[in-house]
Amino acid sequence: MTGSTTIARDSQTAGEEPVLTIGGQGQDGAAGSYAVRNPARPHEVVGHAPAADRAQLDAAVAAARRAAPGWRALGVAGRVAALTAAAATAAEQLAAGDGATLYTREHGKVLSEANFEISTGPGLAALIGSMAEAAVAPEQVDPTAPYPRLHREPFGVAALVLPFNWPLALTITKLASALSAGNTAVVKVPPSCPLAALRLAGALAAALPPGVVNVLAGPGNELAQALVTHPGIDLISLTGGVATGRAVMAAAAARLTPVLLELGGNDAAIIAPDIEVTDELVERLVTATYTTGGQVCMAIKRLYAPAERVGELAEAVLARCEREVIGDGLSDETTLGPLHTAAGRDRVAALVGEAEARGATVRTGGRIREEDADSGGYFALPTVVTGLPPDSRLATEEQFGPVLPLFGYDAIDDAVTAANATEFGLTASVWTGDDELADRVTGQLVAGTVSVNCHGLAAQDPRLPFGGCGQSGLGRELGVDGIRAFTQPRTFVRHPVPG
Repeated sequence: MTGSTTIARDSQTAGEEPVLTIGGQGQDGAAGSYAVRNPARPHEVVGHAPAADRAQLDAAVAAARRAAPGWRALGVAGRVAALTAAAATAAEQLAAGDGATLYTREHGKVLSEANFEISTGPGLAALIGSMAEAAVAPEQVDPTAPYPRLHREPFGVAALVLPFNWPLALTITKLASALSAGNTAVVKVPPSCPLAALRLAGALAAALPPGVVNVLAGPGNELAQALVTHPGIDLISLTGGVATGRAVMAAAAARLTPVLLELGGNDAAIIAPDIEVTDELVERLVTATYTTGGQVCMAIKRLYAPAERVGELAEAVLARCEREVIGDGLSDETTLGPLHTAAGRDRVAALVGEAEARGATVRTGGRIREEDADSGGYFALPTVVTGLPPDSRLATEEQFGPVLPLFGYDAIDDAVTAANATEFGLTASVWTGDDELADRVTGQLVAGTVSVNCHGLAAQDPRLPFGGCGQSGLGRELGVDGIRAFTQPRTFVRHPVPG
C-alpha cells in the first residue's frame, strides 16, 4: 500500500482488521501491513496489523498537538469524566467483539487472564481519575498569602510505548495518567501483539475529542525509534526491557526529552525462619512467580529460604507445579500459555542450561497438552532451580520466564544482602509473621515496592506509585505520583510594586 487511506468508521468491530487511529480517523498502514502469529501455533496467522509510515507518525503528532489546547481547557473534572466514560466504552466494545480471544491468540496468555486484563480497565481509569484533582491542584506555600504558588502543568504531547506482556492494562494506566494531567498522546502498541491493543486504544480514541489519543503500530523497532526522537514529542513513557530503555533514553538525550521508564526487575522474595511451608504459602509463591509464564516485571525472580528448608520448599513448589497444564491459552484445560516469542523461550532455556552446566539442580513440573505437543509453540514447563551459583546469569539477570531459582541462607541478614546484590530495584518481599522482623527487613531491601507476605500483582495497589531504582527505571506510574510524572512544575512569585 502507498499513501494513507481513511476508513469510514469511528470504531472497530469483530472480524475487522484493526486500523491506526490518527486525528479521530481510522487509517490503514501506509507502509502496508504485517502478519501477527500465534505463539501457541507459530504457523497460524492471527491477523494483520497496519504499519504506519513516517508521514502518518508526523500526522499523529500534529493531531495530538492541535487537540492539546482544547483538551487542557476542559479542566481536570471535564477530562476525567470524558476519560472514564471512554475507558468503559472501549472495554465494552473489546469484550463484545471477543477481544479476549483475539488477545489470547496473538499473545499466548490464558483466556481467563486476558478477560481479567480487559475487565480491569474501566476501574483503573476511574481510580486514577479520582486522584487527578489532588495531583495537579495548585499549591500555596503560605496558606495566608496568594504567593508564592506552585502549578503543575502538562508537558504537551506524550509518547506512550507499550510492552507485550500487559499492553491492555498499560494502555489504560498510561492514558489515564497522561490525559487526566492535561496531555494528549500518541500510543505505540507492541509490534508482536498489536491487534487487541489497537482495538482498545482505537475505541477509546473514538470516544474522545479527535486527536486527543492517536494510535500507531509497526513491526520491529523502527517506528518506536522515530516516535521517541520526534521533535513534536514532549515526554516519553516506556514500559519494556532494560536494553530498550537505555536505547530510548539515549535517543531522547539529543532533544533532552524527559523520559519515564518502567523496566525490568530481578525481584527477590525472602522466606523468614518463622514461616511454615503451607499450601497457602506455596500457592501465593507460585502465583507470584509463574503468572503469564513468568513474563511479569514484578514476578518473583529469586527466592531465599533458610538453608534447611530449601529442599522442603522446592518439593512443595514442584508438587504444585505438577498441576499446571501448558498449552493453547484458549483451552479450558490450559493453566499456563506459551512464552510470547521464540527468542524469549530460547533465552530462558539458555539461562537454565548454563545453570545446570555449572552444577545446579534443575527440575520441572506440569505437562504440555497432548494436542499442543507438536505445534511448534513456544512452551516452557514451570521450573525450579536449586544449588545455583550466585554469580550465574540466572541469578544476576532477569529470566522473564517460568523459572524459579531457590537459594538457601544461614542468617536473614545474609539473605537481605544477597537480595540487594543486583543492578535492579523494582520489587522485593519478605514473608514473616514477626512484625518487628518485617519492619527491619523491609527497611533494608532496596526496591521501589517492598511487600510483606505478598508479591507481584497481589502487592500492587493502584493508589500508590509503582516503579524502581537502578536498572529498573526512572519515574513512577500509578498513584498521585504517577499522574504528577506527566506534569512539570511552574513556580509563580509576586512581590509588591517597588516604592
